Amino acid sequence: MGQNLVLKKISRNNVFIDNIFYGREVSLALQWDGRPIGIEVRRQDRRFSTAIKLTIGRYACTLFLEVLPPLATFSKQFDGIDFFSLPKEICLLAFQSATEALKTHFSNILKTEISIDAIEKVAGDEAKEGIDFVVTSGQNHVSAGTLVAPREILVLLAKNIGDTPPLHRFDNLEMTYRICVGSTWLSKEDYRELCEEDVVFLDQHDLAKEKKVDIVGFGGMKIRGNFTPSGVVIRQIVG
Repeated sequence: MGQNLVLKKISRNNVFIDNIFYGREVSLALQWDGRPIGIEVRRQDRRFSTAIKLTIGRYACTLFLEVLPPLATFSKQFDGIDFFSLPKEICLLAFQSATEALKTHFSNILKTEISIDAIEKVAGDEAKEGIDFVVTSGQNHVSAGTLVAPREILVLLAKNIGDTPPLHRFDNLEMTYRICVGSTWLSKEDYRELCEEDVVFLDQHDLAKEKKVDIVGFGGMKIRGNFTPSGVVIRQIVG
């Protein structure tokens, strides 16, 4: 029996992010300007419309948002004001003003300065590698986003969100198994002379007699079953 385990390619930074944020449920809840705001960290596929350039400490970061929430989400003083209808020269100043108290709140949590440097419209097709999250206000979905930041900032966030979780167990990674149904021995000469449509007869673990197979899974799980022309019929899962 043999197996071929196929895993999707994943970057080192993505493994790092998974290990500290996605090994457990992470969510934050706070009352803001008379309304509840919730932030849930979770993997997702989103198209982004807005990029907010930030400086956290001394590091440049980018916050990508599915949609830019109304300014009134951050401060009731901006109720009825459409950010994108404002003159371009005051858009950034208005956003900085509306989010000043919220920015100060997170600066205090992280014990470092945060500045909002620019707001840009972006095409949503480009994949972003960072911390994915969803923001809700009350029961309503406000926006989804991704924070792209250096490792130092991710460590800072992880320390302040809570204890770093254990390493990801990779339970949900896609994988493919291949089952070896038998084996035989060939001399070097016979092996080198193999051609298409040659028939190689098996002389070990012949399933024509036993028709039973064990599959050793990732993490030590073992599946016992009966081999059929269409696949394996599961009889027992151990481990």
